Amino acid sequence: MLQRLPGHLNSRRPPLIPPAPLSAVRIGILSLIFAVALAASMRAQEVRFSGFGATGIRMYDRNPVAEFNQEYFYEGKLQADIRLSKKIDAQLDFRGDSDERTVVLREFSVKFDYFTYARIKLGNVKKPFSVEGLADRDEYIPVFDSHLHRRNEELGYAGRNVGLLVYYNANLEKRPELPFSWAAGVFKNNSYLTSAYARGSWHSGSWTTSLGYALLSRSHDDAVTTQGISADFGYRTPAFESQVEAMLIQDPDEQIRRRLLGQDDAVWSPGVRSLTAFRIPVDGDIVETVEPYLLLGWSAPDAETTEWHRLEIMAGVNVFVDDDVRLRLTADGLLTRDRYSDDYSTHGSVFSFEVFIRF
Repeated sequence: MLQRLPGHLNSRRPPLIPPAPLSAVRIGILSLIFAVALAASMRAQEVRFSGFGATGIRMYDRNPVAEFNQEYFYEGKLQADIRLSKKIDAQLDFRGDSDERTVVLREFSVKFDYFTYARIKLGNVKKPFSVEGLADRDEYIPVFDSHLHRRNEELGYAGRNVGLLVYYNANLEKRPELPFSWAAGVFKNNSYLTSAYARGSWHSGSWTTSLGYALLSRSHDDAVTTQGISADFGYRTPAFESQVEAMLIQDPDEQIRRRLLGQDDAVWSPGVRSLTAFRIPVDGDIVETVEPYLLLGWSAPDAETTEWHRLEIMAGVNVFVDDDVRLRLTADGLLTRDRYSDDYSTHGSVFSFEVFIRF
């Protein structure tokens, strides 16, 4: 498959002070990981570890007086897939990066496989709204998520929450009579946000067409209910991949602000994104494959004032020196025009180089 506004480009500012010595909390986390792995290996039928690591440099177009405009970073993931029985699997996903300088548990989930056309997953899992939101970091072609996806995550339409998900992934080789994938789930973010999602896909050879729907409900003082729809169309072969995705969502933050001002609070925010990539075999002594790609995006905070919008042009190349080792070069250009200026601003644009491995 094809997977943060300034300050959220999947990047974070480095600390102002040197990192502290290894704390008791970090030692405890590492001990917990070891204990979980040991216990799982003793009790489970099978435990499989996977993950990735990346390091490199990112250079931003932003004011160096207010924000760092260079970042030398590293990040990593360790995932344990645990087979508890023929019908029950569990997953632990640990992440760490150069900003937090610690390890966090990003996902725990357990999967029940009792039905042929429906699986049940419970835990802190991804919300099935858009195709980009379902892509894994180690499988996603660009280095960064698109601005459209990052904004959806900030508003609550993407990312992970604790929830119950029922889904089925099409298997055209085993079950060609059912070329459909589907997912539906209910998620909860403590007592503040409740959301429901539904997504369906139709597969025909190398083509995939999908539709998604999301319903979000915020409680407490600023209670608001919003919804969103998404649609995507993709084509994928071993040598070429292309997809187009469009969505229309309601902005809960803007609706609350307008309600307080006594204005019409029905705010719909449109957006569209495309991604095209070629895989060119080289078969050299060092380089195996070169994968250039181009991501284009457009989004507007309000469908009634589309003259204020953001354009995104992300171009890059992945150089495979091995199936699991890539050199990744990308430039993510953001062009923003808002109500305060008729000119486009490039604030938040970034150039990145990284070495990426997975195992």
